[in-house]
Amino acid sequence: MQKMSYKEKFVQMNKEAKATWIVAAIIIAFWWITGFGIYGATGATTTILGMPAWFMVSCFGSWFLSIGLVWFLITKVFVNFDLEDEAPMTDVSSKEHKEVM
Repeated sequence: MQKMSYKEKFVQMNKEAKATWIVAAIIIAFWWITGFGIYGATGATTTILGMPAWFMVSCFGSWFLSIGLVWFLITKVFVNFDLEDEAPMTDVSSKEHKEVM
């Protein structure tokens, strides 16, 4: 587990959230491009295992792509850190700051 400051934690969480949105956009774009692209190029006549090729490539291809991209996120982008703040909490509602814990 990595020790990080409060600011570093938020920077890392923001980085992870942005990377997750990018991965989701890549998967959706792949699904649309392969689904409509293969259907537009071959129509519904080309089949794989009795199913239309556009369906097989777009659905199962995006499933395999998502597994690979999630593996990338877990190994390269996400960082294991403690979400708990180690600094003592202070009561800022009064003029005198008192430690809560």
